Amino acid sequence: MSTPSIRSRLAAALVAVLAPVTGAGAFAPPAAAQVSEPSEVVLDLDGPLVAGGLPRAATLDVSFEEDPTGPLVMAFEVDAPASTVYLGVGDGCSNYDPSAYIECEIADPGTENHFLFPIGAATGTELGEYDYTLTIFYGEVDTYTETGAVEVVADRYEGTFTGYSVENTAFTGVAPGAAVDVNPRFSTDTHLPDDLYVIVAWFGTGLTAMGAEGVGNHAPWDNCTPNTWEPQFDGYFCFFTGFEDSPGTAFEFTAPIEYTVDSDAPGPLAVCGCGYHVFALNQAVFERDFGEPWWDEGSSNLLGLVTAAEQEPIDGDRFGDLTIETADRPYDLTVEGADLRGGEVELTIPIGNDGPARALNRPAFEGEPSYFVRGQLPAGAEVVSVDNPDGSGWRCFDDAELDDRREALEADTELDRIDFACAFWGLSPGESVDVTITVDVSDATGAPGRVEVDAFFRGVDGVNLDGDLSDNSAALTVDGRSLPNTGSSTIVFVAVAAGALVLGIALFLVARRRKPPADPA
Repeated sequence: MSTPSIRSRLAAALVAVLAPVTGAGAFAPPAAAQVSEPSEVVLDLDGPLVAGGLPRAATLDVSFEEDPTGPLVMAFEVDAPASTVYLGVGDGCSNYDPSAYIECEIADPGTENHFLFPIGAATGTELGEYDYTLTIFYGEVDTYTETGAVEVVADRYEGTFTGYSVENTAFTGVAPGAAVDVNPRFSTDTHLPDDLYVIVAWFGTGLTAMGAEGVGNHAPWDNCTPNTWEPQFDGYFCFFTGFEDSPGTAFEFTAPIEYTVDSDAPGPLAVCGCGYHVFALNQAVFERDFGEPWWDEGSSNLLGLVTAAEQEPIDGDRFGDLTIETADRPYDLTVEGADLRGGEVELTIPIGNDGPARALNRPAFEGEPSYFVRGQLPAGAEVVSVDNPDGSGWRCFDDAELDDRREALEADTELDRIDFACAFWGLSPGESVDVTITVDVSDATGAPGRVEVDAFFRGVDGVNLDGDLSDNSAALTVDGRSLPNTGSSTIVFVAVAAGALVLGIALFLVARRRKPPADPA
């Protein structure tokens, strides 16, 4: 069996973690049918399993001489303590925690039948062999039983060596527009496999698919290239064919990687919850994942590896954290109120940023907004429609989405209810966007409404990056009655999480691709 792709194994791992819990006996014994013994049974557990590693994609192939009638069921059980060896859910399978027992069914089997399910070992699983029993049911009886063992090991080498420790690095008080030089040390405590061909270092800045802003990096060497293999991740790969096998020695790069903070970034904010990743590949895996080398080993413009001046032990793993926190610099979100007159009217609400910093896009999850506008209409007024403003990342909620998000939007607000809400990704200093709402005020009583603007995130240690809260709330009146259009806000603003919002990743899995980058410069 060929080794499953990284995406397949990651999908299997997620399915194993997120599988719904089901009750025992999810599969009843198949209805009575003519028993047909399989002509061939091939089980591949893709072992050994790595304790704490990604689950493997196990397969079971069951063949018959003739098409059987009735469902085909397999049951697989590992004799292992709870929360150690576990089985996830494959197509037609059901498991019970996930646990060390799984059942899978093919309702309409043929002469060739294929089962696929993940199997893994949790962190802390005692190393060694664990017995398993495979039973295949057809009709009311089992037609095949197999016993064996699956091994759990500390590591598994398949052309990728990951036994590195990379140190964490942190910078604080970095001014907008400034750059920091990043040169983490790394080491390994074991000898390298004899067939290793290249050491790979990944320098990330975050998830491009999330549109996260705040920092960028640059590696202008011939043996470094922007990531062109997986567009979701932003950063650089650097490749080193010259390296030493020296366990316990700390290495670093011949020059630092430059990370530059956006010139209009607010602060204090962790603009880079980023990271590094160091691993090594044999030639076959390198060519499979990255293609042929495209740099000239004789070039004078190569990043290299040298023994680090500091040889203190590195406490970490192959994923090192990089934190860059900006100096104090606020933005100023603003909102203006409005006075409504007539029957059905168009209400225009300007949303702005008076700066000096940009309200950066810092989503908690891909596709999620960073900022929001929410409003309560004057008593008796009704929303007719809400138009999405022109501009990237603006989205006003329809009734269904508003209901779905109502609980979150109603948290920590001065408003008695939420009649309309919009979300957006960010605003540059001096930028203003109009939210347009058509409102029927025919039955308005004159009691005022209100509109608020705020961010879904906070800066370092929960600091509100909005430097002036007095203009984050404004009144909506009818015929000039009651409150003025603006006033001091006493809103307790929504915070998704205290402290820095970490948007970097701890893990980068390389998507297989043979084609080298078109322009590695």
